[in-house]
Amino acid sequence: MNPNDFTSQHFEVAGFIREVFGYMERFKGQLFVLKIEDDLMSHPLFPVLMRDIGLLHKSGIKIIIVPGTRNSIDAQLKAWGLESKFHNGVRLTCEEALPHVEQASLGAAQHIMSHLTASGLRGIQGNWILARSMGVVNGVDYMRTGRIERIQKDILEQLLDEDFVPIIPPIGWNKIGHAYNISSTELATELCKYMKVGKLFFIGNQDGIKLEGLVTGKNTKYLEPTDNGLISAMDVDQAQELLELNSDTLNFAQMDYLMNAIHACKAGANRVHLLSGEFQGSLLQEVFSARGDGTMVYANQYSSIRPANMEDIPDILRIMQDYIDQGFLVPRTQESISEKLKDYVVYNIDNSIHGCGALHEFEDGMAEIAGIAVGANYRKSGIGDAIVRHLIEVGRMKGYKKLFLLTTQALDWFYHFGFVDGTIEQLPKTKREHYNYSRKSRILMLPLEK
Repeated sequence: MNPNDFTSQHFEVAGFIREVFGYMERFKGQLFVLKIEDDLMSHPLFPVLMRDIGLLHKSGIKIIIVPGTRNSIDAQLKAWGLESKFHNGVRLTCEEALPHVEQASLGAAQHIMSHLTASGLRGIQGNWILARSMGVVNGVDYMRTGRIERIQKDILEQLLDEDFVPIIPPIGWNKIGHAYNISSTELATELCKYMKVGKLFFIGNQDGIKLEGLVTGKNTKYLEPTDNGLISAMDVDQAQELLELNSDTLNFAQMDYLMNAIHACKAGANRVHLLSGEFQGSLLQEVFSARGDGTMVYANQYSSIRPANMEDIPDILRIMQDYIDQGFLVPRTQESISEKLKDYVVYNIDNSIHGCGALHEFEDGMAEIAGIAVGANYRKSGIGDAIVRHLIEVGRMKGYKKLFLLTTQALDWFYHFGFVDGTIEQLPKTKREHYNYSRKSRILMLPLEK
């Protein structure tokens, strides 16, 4: 094994462990709402998913589960020779079908509860939903399909405080005891209005939204796909733009997720995740990593580039060390970074530092981009690109005529930002005087003048 490969793996593992501890502390006491599609319940890895939910709960996270029931209801109605009819994705529930809908929904909830019990959790199944009829809309009679009128928040909060995991099947009752079939997606989303929800998960067989083939606009043009082509994270405005530009490209499930993610974020959820339950550990990866295995829509600030401060210096040194060990960066010390701290920026994700860079001013209207480094777990996340673009824009705003940089390994990467080959003679005088001829760094230039 190449010693450098071992070093990279070492930094990656250590970085991941730090990240997990940070997220455990942050999410302790928060409420997660999980909508789990019923087609996962027959999957071989379903017990593993439920065990992972148990681990989340044992780490101090409060959990409410909403079972998706579409497949269970379809199977139940088919077994009794009843036809399933839909309008605009909403099931039209007749009187004859309602008892079978209830039975299928309660059965899905019971299946989840049995797995929670096996994982050592105290699941509790109940219906704390007041509903009303959808009535007749534009000539379509929705019969016994309803809308949520109110969620009994006080009971749910008491159960959560007593360490129960409430399981809420998508059946609601009106004030005189009439039952209605309601959307499990609507139920999961509406919970965000009534409860303080840290994260809402839609867990099914969709592993996220792929960027390839989608039209992007001004808010989404810099979205970076993960290794498997997924959009890892986007804010509400970006989600709305993708919806508007790709109504003919996205499938119904993706459209439904994005619409409900936007709605849930506006209702109060901090994060809304779409991920597959068919891959081992996908839920834990999504919770304890800023990258995750699915697609996340977020309401509040998720990631940003900001000026570095004194408290960031240990993280800057940590991130740079792997690059220094491999000879990609020249060594820095706490003192050298502190002296030029105003030149540094950091890339912050959920209050954790995962990238850094600097823009050092020189004479003759020139400045140097330096110290670009990204944490080992985020090398293909687009963080490095974002930092370089940011520093280029800062250079423009400050009125520099030209940016330059020295590199030994990243020529091709910098070329795609518009940098071109330069010479030692083109460097500002003070930089020329300190050029390391034994290192033989290549010099790249980027004119900023119009």
